[in-house]
Order: sequence, then C-alpha cells, then structure tokens
Amino acid sequence: MRILLLKPDWTPTGGRGQVRYARHVRFAPIGLGILAALSDGHEVRVVDANWDRVPLDEPFDLVGITTTTFASQRAFELACRFRSRGAQVVLGGVHASLMPEECLRHADAAVVGEGEYIWKDVLADAASRKLSGVYRADRITDMKDVPRPRRDLLNESGWFTCVEASRGCLYRCRYCYLPSVPWREHRTRPLGAVVDEIASLRQGAFIFVDENLLQARDYALELFREIAPLRKIWLVQAPTSIAGDDELLDALARGGCFNVQMGFQSFSDASLKDAGVDHGRVEKYRGLVRSLQDRGIIVSGFFMFGFDTDGPDVFDRTVEAIQDIGVDDANLFVSTPFPGTEYHARYEREGRLLPGRLREQFGWSHAVFQPVHMSPEELEAGVQRAYDRLHGHFRRRLREVIVRQWGNLARNPRFLAAMIRGNLSTTRVGGTSVPFEA
Repeated sequence: MRILLLKPDWTPTGGRGQVRYARHVRFAPIGLGILAALSDGHEVRVVDANWDRVPLDEPFDLVGITTTTFASQRAFELACRFRSRGAQVVLGGVHASLMPEECLRHADAAVVGEGEYIWKDVLADAASRKLSGVYRADRITDMKDVPRPRRDLLNESGWFTCVEASRGCLYRCRYCYLPSVPWREHRTRPLGAVVDEIASLRQGAFIFVDENLLQARDYALELFREIAPLRKIWLVQAPTSIAGDDELLDALARGGCFNVQMGFQSFSDASLKDAGVDHGRVEKYRGLVRSLQDRGIIVSGFFMFGFDTDGPDVFDRTVEAIQDIGVDDANLFVSTPFPGTEYHARYEREGRLLPGRLREQFGWSHAVFQPVHMSPEELEAGVQRAYDRLHGHFRRRLREVIVRQWGNLARNPRFLAAMIRGNLSTTRVGGTSVPFEA
C-alpha cells in the first residue's frame, strides 16, 4: 500500500504560550516515525503540516492522521479531502483516544491507545479495504517493543530534533489529558536503545518529548551519565518536586541539559490543590530556579490561570512572583478542559461550559468555561496583560541568559538566532475562529 502519515498544523488559534525560541524549532513527529518503522513492506511518507506541504492531490491507499483536540477540525477537513479521493483514513493521537466516536464520523477508523500493538491490524484491514470502526490497543506498550523512528522520513533539516525515553506520568493533575488516556502508566525504554539513538543523531541538540522523564529518577540519573560523553545539548520537562535533589540537578547539567521546562502552574497553594497538583511546593520555587541557573540551565516556567480559586488579582500577583523567582522565560496558559476528560465532564455537570466554543479554541489561549470569580473575557484579558507586562522583562534578561549559555550558543549559532527571534516575539491570547460542527 501507499501510506501517508500526517500531522495537521498544530498551531492553536490565538497563539499558544510556549518557550519563545521553540516557535522557531521544528519538532519532528516521532510518533509517526515509529508507525512508519512498523510499516515494513509498504511505501510510507510522513508529512508535518506545520512545515511541509500536504499532498492533497496525490493518491494514497491509507492516510493516518494524528490529532489533538485543538487541531481536530483541521484533521477532519483533511480526512474528508483524502476520503473523497478514495483513500481510507484512520485517526489517532490524543483526540482519537478521548473522542473516538466523534472521530469515526469523519474517518473510516479511529485508534484508541498506543499504536505499537494495534497498527498491524490496521494495516491488514486497510490492505483488504475492510478498515472500519474503533481499534483499541488491548494493553499498554512494553517500551522494549518501541522501534527507533524512521528519521529518514522525517523533516529534520533543522538543528534540533526529538527523542522519547519514557511515556506516561503518575501524577493526576486535573487539567491534564493524561489521566484520561490508556498510556498514563509511566514506563521507560531500554537504556541502551535510548543512548544508541541519541548517539546516532546528526543534530547537536534535541528535546526529550517525555511527559515526565524525571519521574524515573534512577533511570534518569543513569541515562544522563551515559549520554554526557556524547556532548549533545537537550531540553526536558521537569516537575517542581526535583527541588533539593542536588544529585539529580548535577546529573542534568553534566549530561548536557540546557533548558528545563517546569510546570509551576500557580503561586497559590489553594490553586494547586484545586488543580490536583500535590507535588508542587510554592515555597521552594525560588531556590529551585536558582539551583538550576547556578548550573547553567535555562528555566522556562509554565503557569496556568482559571482555577476556581483564582480571582481578578491573580494576574498581577503572578507577574510579580514570576519576576521574583527569576525564571528565564514564562509560558502562560488558560486552563482548558479537553472533551473526553473528567475535567470537561465536571464543568459540563456544573453547567459551566460556554456554548459556541470551537474545537480550535481548546488550545490553552481561550476561556471555554465560566470561571468562578471573573468573566471569561476577564480571564483572557488578564493572561494577555500578564504576557504584555512580562515581554519587556524577559527581553531585558536575554543578555544574562546568553552569557549563561554562551558555550552552547557558540557551538549552535542557530540556537542563538532562534533565541533572539523568539525573544522579540509577542503572544496573543484569545481571538476568533471558524465554527466547528462535530
């Protein structure tokens, strides 16, 4: 069969708060690269619509589309276009696992769960033109069964790429989709396979795309020791629970970590409790940031607004606290209950979901529910005001960050260029989009 594996444009409407230099980085869809590796005997093409032209005018026997909630309308439109040309279409990814029946209204099949064990059934049925219904993985993937992605099919022309060492997360933060999907259990890939893959990368920099790699502390310590001699630089997501763990912080720095993306979420213990974040300690934030920066690591903080304990004063208080703890970058999000999660069901039970909100608006920059202590408009405007206030602050801090990272920047001039371009960017919150019909 001739197979197209496609990631739609995942740029959320209104712009999403994210690491500013990361807006100028190509994040390879390695999940599709893994499916390509599991498609022996077929002609496979991988396309990332964020960077590549979608081949709508070419014939394919099977089109696999991975999608998130905020990109689902685009995915459905693409599915319709390809089906009109005779291709069979299967939808996968987070949204298909959360809302499989909705996906079936726009495709021939939907995959719920991880693809490693179910993809062979999808291929067999597609080859017989019998692709139909929901394909559910009957168990979570043993990470030793995850093949190395077909990087030869990925658009990796940039200085940066992606690596997966683990999957899942044991935390149960209410705003997160992970507690609602089948792959929540935390697992790690065999250490040697990860080290060998990193050694084979032609790029000098990469991101661990893991939801919570540091949750496997002993594994992470050994991994970072093993990859240190490779002299790669990398980015990783980390929980605030690593505060005070000097052995782990030292391993991060020695292993080549140049940036930690950290989910602080809120400076209010009440808000953290409301969000189900039981591992955050506000009183440790400043010391944790300083500990990472003293080791030469950039700290990008993630903060969320719209919790039931948040009032109109939360925005200015958060800006002041962000400046006080000294993070190098701030990424601000509107709390977003994704359809198919318990968080969404809770707002539905309480009658707080706003009518007329579009799927493209479920991307962390729109208020899609009624907050307790402010209007939806005040929530969006408050996040925008916080971004505007912080923009100049972080531009002024850029020189300090460049000095701290000069060794890595000198070896990776495209990293420096991306950092400067990103620092000059602004973020827009809210906005309008095209109506969606499920």
